[in-house]
Amino acid sequence: MSVVRKAAVCVALAALVAFLPLSRHDSAGAAVVPPQNPGANISPPPGYSGPCGSLAEPNLYCPSGLTTMYGDRQSEGLSPMSLPSNWNVLTPPEQLFVLTNLERVDRGIAPIAGLTATLNAYAQFGADLGRDPGFPSGIASGGSTYSSSPSLGVSLAMWMYDDGPGGTNSDCPPTGGAGCWAHRDIILGQYASPSLMGVGYGPATTQIFVGGDTADTPYFTWAQEVPLLPVGVFPQGINESVLPGVTQTSSLQLWASGEAMNVSVALSGGGGAFHLAGSTCSLAPGASCTIALTFTPPSLGAFSATLVVTGPNGTQYFPLRAVSSHGYNLVGSDGGVFSYGDAHFYGSTGGRGLSQPVVGMSATPGGGGYWLVASDGGVFNYGNAGFYGSMGGQRLNAPIVGMAPTPDGKGYWLVASDGGVFGFGDAPFYGSRGGQPVDGSVVGIAADATGHGYWLVSSQGGVFSYGDAGFYGSAGSLPLNRPVVGIAATSDGGGYWLVASDGGVFNYGDASFEGSMGGSPLISPVVGIAATTDGSGYWLVARDGGVFNCGDAGFFGSMGGQPRAAPVVGVAPAT
Repeated sequence: MSVVRKAAVCVALAALVAFLPLSRHDSAGAAVVPPQNPGANISPPPGYSGPCGSLAEPNLYCPSGLTTMYGDRQSEGLSPMSLPSNWNVLTPPEQLFVLTNLERVDRGIAPIAGLTATLNAYAQFGADLGRDPGFPSGIASGGSTYSSSPSLGVSLAMWMYDDGPGGTNSDCPPTGGAGCWAHRDIILGQYASPSLMGVGYGPATTQIFVGGDTADTPYFTWAQEVPLLPVGVFPQGINESVLPGVTQTSSLQLWASGEAMNVSVALSGGGGAFHLAGSTCSLAPGASCTIALTFTPPSLGAFSATLVVTGPNGTQYFPLRAVSSHGYNLVGSDGGVFSYGDAHFYGSTGGRGLSQPVVGMSATPGGGGYWLVASDGGVFNYGNAGFYGSMGGQRLNAPIVGMAPTPDGKGYWLVASDGGVFGFGDAPFYGSRGGQPVDGSVVGIAADATGHGYWLVSSQGGVFSYGDAGFYGSAGSLPLNRPVVGIAATSDGGGYWLVASDGGVFNYGDASFEGSMGGSPLISPVVGIAATTDGSGYWLVARDGGVFNCGDAGFFGSMGGQPRAAPVVGVAPAT
């Protein structure tokens, strides 16, 4: 038997058919059942993003091949599958038995009744020898399949959806004819009762189907799995970000797989911010329904609720979270500015050829403008941000690393890496670390809410307070995994957050901890932090422009994964 080799697939398929009577049955949706077959091999629709569709790597509940199969099923008018709740403890033969029956039942075809040890042995013999399994004597009908792939999901996907001309079926001529779709016909075939099945796996994957086998007793049955089938729900949780005054509607897809399901949906909690457009669905196997979920925030902030989905086999709970938030601006070292949400673009130095790179950005209090600051102390103002002076063109002992405006926006402080502080406009000088020892180097500055003080932070996590700015603690004595790169103060001046380059966040005073990226793999290091106006959230920004939103900070986009002329160095909120 010939071996089919396709780029990135490298598998071979074959089929052996014993007496296999076929008859047409009503199918769910537009699903095709024998004796008809698809007109061509099926591929997932472009951009498919259903269950498992956004995963970079397979996992336990989305094993290899299942993403392709879900997309193929959608093309054929079927919903995704609902894996039983005990899926993670099933053996490979039991898992393939379940997947096979889900393909049958969702098309209106009777399930295979059970899996037997004897038939598993026949199937395993074929897998070990690299060929189709043989059959025991005395069966009324039967069929077997073989795939050189060790993956159960990949094998089933090819048997069911890539079995025609030009596919992976080595028995199917390129122009069609006998042998094409033979695997699919066997998997969806009709067998005399009792219908039983066996699975082989390891070096290859095999199946054997028999009908009228009264000699074997199944050790694993479809009847015992049906009560464990959940209602399918996608997405399994909602996390939305909206601008103030905006209503957001999300679509929830519910489906039945493996049996018919009457489904009810309800909300728990949420303070009236969430609303469902429907509450029930009556679904045939393989069918789905869509229910709209609306989020109407009564105010700025974060809101959470629970989606309660009840089907014939129990109740499931899914988290709902939505944030109403203003947007933010990012700035690159070339002074390029990127605006998201309701943050406005007022201008930038991008493409101007700066003497020294931009190192930070601050928004004007109340919105309407922003300042950029370069490492030589040059200040660039846009929108309603006034220019009150700079250190550009003056001799510095150390480069500027950050800036902070006064509460009325009529002045600002600049800070250098040696802790030197320079005040402009109505920003008074309250002291600095200039000329004094600092563990590490100063990396940022944040202003107190009164306008009569400020904090400096060092790369070692040390915090230095001046004027009315209170000292609430520091990370100076902690063993840090990565250096601290920024500081942000709460709106009332009663606390502050520090952020390290690994995304770890440290909170002090009345600054609440709303999450961090510490311990999570990052493509690029974090370079800055900015707080929301109510102090219940913050944004972290990475060097590649990736944005991470915590608490009631909304996500409205980022530069992560997009081409940039220069690395991102800072973030500033819209207010």
